[in-house]
Amino acid sequence: MSAAPDPLHYPDIVAAGDLRTAVQDLFDRTGASLRAEVPSSPGWIRVGARIAHGDRHVNVLLAIDDRVFLLDFWMRGVRIARGRTADLEEVAAAAATFLSGVTVAELGAAHAFVTYGGFAEAFERGEAEAIEFRWGRFLDEGTPPHRQKLDRFVRAAAEEPRLRALYPFTSHWDFGLRPGVADLQSRALVWVRPVGDRYVVAGRNRRDLDHPGEPVAAREAVALVLATLDRDA
Repeated sequence: MSAAPDPLHYPDIVAAGDLRTAVQDLFDRTGASLRAEVPSSPGWIRVGARIAHGDRHVNVLLAIDDRVFLLDFWMRGVRIARGRTADLEEVAAAAATFLSGVTVAELGAAHAFVTYGGFAEAFERGEAEAIEFRWGRFLDEGTPPHRQKLDRFVRAAAEEPRLRALYPFTSHWDFGLRPGVADLQSRALVWVRPVGDRYVVAGRNRRDLDHPGEPVAAREAVALVLATLDRDA
């Protein structure tokens, strides 16, 4: 069963029938040559919309407890900006601006409710720049608590050029390396899990971490990661 827009907060959406129709009506009135699509999630059919052009798309979703439109801006499979606004016309305008091909800095300058970070700007410059930015965040001083157990391994791994060329990410307590920024987590080439002050390593099948061999020190774990990449190549 799909969610329905709240008539108290979204009378205009209720009048239109759903969010997609309301956004499309705005595009039609302003002469924008864009098409609002039904979102992929069945539960969002009435409260969500997707607007795409080329390698970019914008997802829009209604908040539940207040009148807020939540926007995610995607480029080449990566979310590079977000936004929150109560104004539906701003939603349509920001989507049109982004899909015209502007940079995130230009998008943010034109629409103050849009937020983005350094990663988005690095990704615009290229895949390698985004990967290096991500490694930099892992190596920054002031590692957040949920990454502290990984810190020794990450610092050792960062010294290996083959690993430094892969995109690092975490999923719960596990550290993964995948070939590109936009690849899904299931595309990780290797997984590492901290166990106390040591580490266990698994290949593409993350479930192998649940039945690991003997945990090893950080540099030994890096050697195991390299061996795993060679084995699975």
